[in-house]
Amino acid sequence: MVVLEQALAYVCCSAEEGKTKVQRYCRKIYELGYVPICPQYSFSPFLDDGDAEDMQAMRRMSHQILRRCRMVVVCGKETTGTMNTEISMADRLHIICTTLDGLSKIKENE
Repeated sequence: MVVLEQALAYVCCSAEEGKTKVQRYCRKIYELGYVPICPQYSFSPFLDDGDAEDMQAMRRMSHQILRRCRMVVVCGKETTGTMNTEISMADRLHIICTTLDGLSKIKENE
């Protein structure tokens, strides 16, 4: 049996997106064959979004994760400043940046 490694997909979305909606984004990415990584919800159980030091740590850790992902998947209708920073970083690092719809179209054409 041959097991192919699935690509890591960084989920880029607004902090205002509800947890249920983000879970749907992640599920769709998973169904398309990728491993969704969403730092926004990975760190929230132990970091306080009201604490400046925690928010700085979250940004640093998110950027470390982004560097290890094969692509950034931009989800939602709005693009925030934080999302623009992540998209710019992906561009500088030559990491594929697409939308959830774009990722679906890519898979349809394979």
